[in-house]
Amino acid sequence: MKLTMMLKKLFCLVLVMAIVARARAEADGHGVCGKYSPDRMLTHVLRHCAKPAKDLKAPVTPKCCDPFSKISEKCFNAIINSDTWKHSGINPKIALTIPKRCHYHH
Repeated sequence: MKLTMMLKKLFCLVLVMAIVARARAEADGHGVCGKYSPDRMLTHVLRHCAKPAKDLKAPVTPKCCDPFSKISEKCFNAIINSDTWKHSGINPKIALTIPKRCHYHH
């Protein structure tokens, strides 16, 4: 019984340490999108994709496409699940075509 309690406490301690380490890494700028938050990635790094994200006929420019070569799939998923994305008025079906329109596939 004592061994089981000790293992549970050890597991909880390791879990807490992992959570703290991840929080520190993200605070130091090492989150899923590197030094930027997913919201900032959308509003600053991908700002040139605003028109193509709303209109399939709008051309994708190199300024829109270039960041996609550096954005990981995890980061892209975080961006499209961010609050800024949800409140931006971007048409998700159209926006999700941008990497393909840029000839970049995750």
